[in-house]
Formats: sequence, structure tokens, C-alpha cells
Amino acid sequence: MMKKLPLLVGLCLVLSVHAQSDDIAVQNEVKNVTWFTSNDTKGFIKIQESSVDNSTILSTQVEAKFDDENLNFTLVSTNDDKKLLFPTLFKFTGTIDSEIKPVTFTGTRIKTVKNGVSYWNFKGDFVDQLETDPDIQKFTFAKYNATLKIPERTVPSFNLWAIIPNLEFSRKGTFIFNSLDETKLYVNMNQTVNYLGTDEIDVNGVNTKTHKFVHQGKKIKKSYFWVSETRELLQVKLDDKYTFTKSTKQKALQSRELTTASVSPKEE
Repeated sequence: MMKKLPLLVGLCLVLSVHAQSDDIAVQNEVKNVTWFTSNDTKGFIKIQESSVDNSTILSTQVEAKFDDENLNFTLVSTNDDKKLLFPTLFKFTGTIDSEIKPVTFTGTRIKTVKNGVSYWNFKGDFVDQLETDPDIQKFTFAKYNATLKIPERTVPSFNLWAIIPNLEFSRKGTFIFNSLDETKLYVNMNQTVNYLGTDEIDVNGVNTKTHKFVHQGKKIKKSYFWVSETRELLQVKLDDKYTFTKSTKQKALQSRELTTASVSPKEE
């Protein structure tokens, strides 16, 4: 995992073409749109869920500054089940890092075989910036077209924002999955989400009872998720550092202006 990109806890899908997510909203039935703002990053995350036929489409837009990195991307994944454990398509375009050129990428599931293992075709063009990690199965190509084998229950990390609110409020079970980093094409194995119990947090000035979950895995920092009694995601703390709280579109766009201003050239 790149140290410059602490945002995704093992996953970063980078898109800067926002028109793509807007087209999805027009073509498909939008079920839910949620905005999260963050004082830590002076930015926002937008999660949009829509459906077409029997597929669920998640579109995640991020505009925020993480330490010294300004990220501006949209992630789109198509899934053939409501639990979001069987993705069929990934798309992104944009920049992984301010130091490299934009990335264009599409991943399509070709077939599924025994034990849920699937074969994917990936087409794209990017520069490999991944630090070597012997514990991670790594698939990286520059200007590539490749077919890769991916284990079952492998999902994008941002899908967790939609998966976790539907998990049981119980300490008895553990949600186990594998995280696919599409920008680097490696699988971070054996990630877990556990229920920690009830917790009271401040949500936009209101003391609110929530259910708390933790996402953890080898060589990653923990992330925490707070879900309401009615199963709405209210707050997320990524990498135990960056807090995003459910907000409004107006506040999100205001934070975009602050982020943009922070990278504007200074006057002499």
C-alpha cells in the first residue's frame, strides 16, 4: 500500500471524470445518495446507490485532502447481488498520485469457477508505484491487457460503506472478505469487520446512539463505522485518522471550494 494514499485501507480507485457518475444517475434508478463531509480533510465523500435490472451500482465520489495529497476521484462498481459481494465490473479514470499521469482502467468479470474464484479481464494504462510487499499477491502492468484470477469475496473497500450498515448488530459474527486494490491490482487477503457494540457520538451537534463496527486486517490501520438504529451510515473514521460525518450536498460543495482554494497558486 502506498504511504502517500492512506485513504482506502488497501484500496484506491481513482476517477476524476464526474460526468460518468452523473450519466449513471440518469440511466439507472437511484435508490440512495449520501454525502459525508470531513473537517480533517476539508473535503467530502458522496456515496450513490442505483440499480438496473438485477444489478446494483455503487458510485463513490471523493474530493478531499489527505495530509499533503489532494484526491479527486469517482469509483464505480457494478454488482450482481444486493449484498455487494459479487462485483462484475470496475471502472475508473484519473490520477492515483499528483506525481504520476492520469489512470484509465476497466475490469470485467469473465467467469466464476469452483469455490467462488473468478477470472477477470483488465484493460488500462498506468504507472506502477506500489511498494513491494511479499504478503500481497501483486498484478501490475504498464499499458496492460491481462486476465487475472481473483479469490471469492473480493470487493472494493469503498463497497464497505454500503455493506456494513446491513451487517448484524451482534458480536457473534465476523464479516470476512478480501480487498482488491484496482489501481495496483493486488488482493489484500483476510480483511475482517466486527461489531463492537453501541456507542453515542456527536452527529452534527446531536448526541446520537449508534452501532459501532471496526474494519481491520494485516498491515493496515483500523477504520471505524457508526451506523444508526435505522441502518444509516452516520460516521466513518478512515485509517483511525480521517473522520467523515453524514452531511448535506450544500456543505459538501462548500468543502470542495475550500479544498480547491487550498491548492490555488499563492499570490506574489
